Amino acid sequence: MPQSPDAAIRDIDQGRVAPVYFLYGEERFLQREILDALERKLVAPDNREFNLEHFEARDTSVADWIGSSKTLSFFGGTKLVVVRDLHEKTLEPEEADRLVEYAQSPGPDACLVITAEKVDKKRKWVKSLVAIPGAVECAAPHEGALLPWLQKRARETGYQLAPEAARLMMERIGPRPGILARELDKVLTFAGANRNVTEEDVAGLVGEIRLENAFGLTDALKRKNPEQALKLLHNQLEHGEEPIRILGLIAWQFRVIWEVKFYHEQGLAAPRIAERMGAKPFMVEKALQYTRNFSREMLIRGFRNLGAADRELKSSGNDPEGILESLILQLCRSASGG
Repeated sequence: MPQSPDAAIRDIDQGRVAPVYFLYGEERFLQREILDALERKLVAPDNREFNLEHFEARDTSVADWIGSSKTLSFFGGTKLVVVRDLHEKTLEPEEADRLVEYAQSPGPDACLVITAEKVDKKRKWVKSLVAIPGAVECAAPHEGALLPWLQKRARETGYQLAPEAARLMMERIGPRPGILARELDKVLTFAGANRNVTEEDVAGLVGEIRLENAFGLTDALKRKNPEQALKLLHNQLEHGEEPIRILGLIAWQFRVIWEVKFYHEQGLAAPRIAERMGAKPFMVEKALQYTRNFSREMLIRGFRNLGAADRELKSSGNDPEGILESLILQLCRSASGG
């Protein structure tokens, strides 16, 4: 059974390093955390040139990766070989067999790490990689799991994050570990000598990232303002947000507007709508500002565009930023009724 990212990092920090890791799942931040732990443990700063080698899966071959893993480091020690984005490469049967063979019987002098986002667990070679001791599923955590995760990160640096503070961060940012970690670092830096971080500390520093981005984009779409919409898109990409998550955020805002519009047309007031949806009243109030501007036909067109973009993002070889930019322009046309 695959390890959790936390368990893998704990083992690495304690010196229990697997000879092969398969890091799969859409949460690149968690993959990066594991890679950072491996670099700290295995690669001395003055020895990176000889003990660390990176490959892009789509541009290289299984023979390259295994060959590097079997090449002894010039200065000794364990060599770290990192292969990124296996999901972007189509493995020939012979290559898949060779990769699985090495993963099940690896060499003693290297640590081979393979990363991937979406993987087809029905494929025989994927099943074999998921079964190795170093398989780690880097999936987006449930919101409930992120509350203790945030508090644990704070404790590791000597701070106590109040439960209410962690909950407020989740409400404002959403279940995005990379952005949560970055915002937590900002909060702890501001806290300084104050080791007890409260809800008020978070409220003063962490903006409504989840809602500002979602409804800010909706506003830009309705105003037929592709420049502002693209600016919001690029802002998220520059802050390390994954394209598939951005697509999910856009889809989420459309679903919220669709559902709020449905209940509003049935004559329900905002508090009742929030109760029916299991949502916070302020989110419903925000969505109500937009429901009158989106017809049912506009929303349906938007959902079709979202579905097409989702399929394109999940196909290897496509440019994620270009796909999202095209989506924004299509949604602007949908919002204007074109």
